[in-house]
Amino acid sequence: MKNQSYAWSFDVSSFMVLIGEAEEFNYRLMQRSLSECLTAAPVAGLQSYIRTNYALLEATGFSYFSPRGCTTAPLRNMRLVQSIRRDKLLRDGSCKVYQIRSTESNRSNINMLSIVAVLSWIVFAATLIFALVLGETTWIGLSASVLLTMWSIILRVGERYCLEPAAWKAFQAGQSDAVYVLGRRNSCLILQGSRKDVVKWTGQGLEQKEGELVERFCTGMRIGSLALLLYLLIVIPNGTTIDQVVFIILNAMGQVNVMLGQNLNAKACFGQLELVEERKMPTRTHVYAYLLRKFGNGSWVEKADLLPKTEVWMRWRDAVTSNLIVDPREQYGMCMEEESVIKGKSAKVEVEEVEDILEETLENKTAFKEVKEHCVDEKQIDGRQ
Repeated sequence: MKNQSYAWSFDVSSFMVLIGEAEEFNYRLMQRSLSECLTAAPVAGLQSYIRTNYALLEATGFSYFSPRGCTTAPLRNMRLVQSIRRDKLLRDGSCKVYQIRSTESNRSNINMLSIVAVLSWIVFAATLIFALVLGETTWIGLSASVLLTMWSIILRVGERYCLEPAAWKAFQAGQSDAVYVLGRRNSCLILQGSRKDVVKWTGQGLEQKEGELVERFCTGMRIGSLALLLYLLIVIPNGTTIDQVVFIILNAMGQVNVMLGQNLNAKACFGQLELVEERKMPTRTHVYAYLLRKFGNGSWVEKADLLPKTEVWMRWRDAVTSNLIVDPREQYGMCMEEESVIKGKSAKVEVEEVEDILEETLENKTAFKEVKEHCVDEKQIDGRQ
């Protein structure tokens, strides 16, 4: 059998297809600022722009409950949802209360986004100069780098123009309000502020502008993205080594940009919120107790389906709101003991009642037997006579 040699090759064209689509989609949901749209770093998942905007418009996050309005709804502010996920605010054992500020977002984070945009252009220019100096760069590497960067900016700016925050209305806008989000176990997040701010932060999603021009522009962005993706998949594998290296550097910029951009965007989001209180929650029972003590023991508890519908939990619900000192877990144990005592007494009463009934039955049977025997004796006497 003859020895055969195999040539190893790296499919550079797959680099942009296999990495970053999910992160790019999450970044799109965060509603990027204009400075984020103008960065030279390309989009990390060009294939995600081939789809329609339906997934962006219908995206929702965690379910929240409003004790004041007694309603449950999903969070439509995906910027807040993604920020919660990135900062892990609903990790087990965490309970935080945020107040919505009336001022604008943190200027330092906005300045950082602008600095990142400028740095991206510096890196982009340095990459092209480096490729040209080496002399092995062809039209493939230059065209792929320039087209992907320019089209990425068109996509981001175009999407920002076509999609806008959805309209919302707030009843009694000036009154205070609050909503809470429960984590998977013993965690909770509370967002409070005026009714106007709470409605805006929880219910304001995205919607597409109306008009034939917007529809054509969205269709054009999808077709252009597909055409550019096919172009890159065709030409990049046929480029030189330097062409492929430049393409890899460019895509790496996109990966860094999408991760760094999300972090800065999340910080800018929480720059509009003020941390009021932070607590550690050992168990789910402590979370329930905190909500009851904060929002009161009202009808909202039943409408939220917060507690199991048992006698012990109903007794604990009254006890934990009347006594704010005792640990909720210990309070629950005390309620369990009370329930056991009550059940024991009930069982004892039932046994006594059963014994009384048996005694009465036995007495009735004995009396009936005596009457029956007396009647038989009288019949026998009458027969003899």
